[in-house]
Amino acid sequence: MKKIKILALLVIVAFVVQDLMDGFRGFTDGYREAGDSTEYNAHFNIAVRPTDTFVPDTLRSITTGAETPYWATRIEGYGSVEQSGIETVFLIVSIPLGLFALYALYCFIRLVVSVLRGSVFTRKNVWRMRIFAYSTLLYALFFELMSYASYLSVATCVDIPGYEVVYGGLKNEWMTYFLLALFTEIFAIGVKLKEEQDLTI
Repeated sequence: MKKIKILALLVIVAFVVQDLMDGFRGFTDGYREAGDSTEYNAHFNIAVRPTDTFVPDTLRSITTGAETPYWATRIEGYGSVEQSGIETVFLIVSIPLGLFALYALYCFIRLVVSVLRGSVFTRKNVWRMRIFAYSTLLYALFFELMSYASYLSVATCVDIPGYEVVYGGLKNEWMTYFLLALFTEIFAIGVKLKEEQDLTI
């Protein structure tokens, strides 16, 4: 039990610190990149691939003098872009979603505190786990959609000679979120079986 308490406290500290750091980083990045109501300085980190007309440049080795062709797969920078309607919608939705994420973190902390007090297999803990697991999944899905909307916005207004902008793929490790949801439902089944066993006894 002592090991569980130590691990639980470490998990709470890790989550709080990570969320605070991510929130602070997001706030400072947004504040630095903010512009007027129609245009803003956006940070680009876009995936690209050479087109058929691309002529590769070369790298020259200092020691052997050999030349090797090269091309870019990602391009990073800042630029002024007109904000699309869908991005505005995402920004509006992010406010209540952020509040819900804070509530989910609160539920997670209450879950850990409940376990530390010896109350494990209860319906309240199932509810808290579900709030945390599915809000995390929803949060990840939201940022995937926002990332894709940002890609569509950039792809229509950026012209890079010799390159075309491509979708960079998924940003999150989805297996982790699905495993969290799976373990939550397994825990819920365990609580239900315990309740049935208690009624039988």
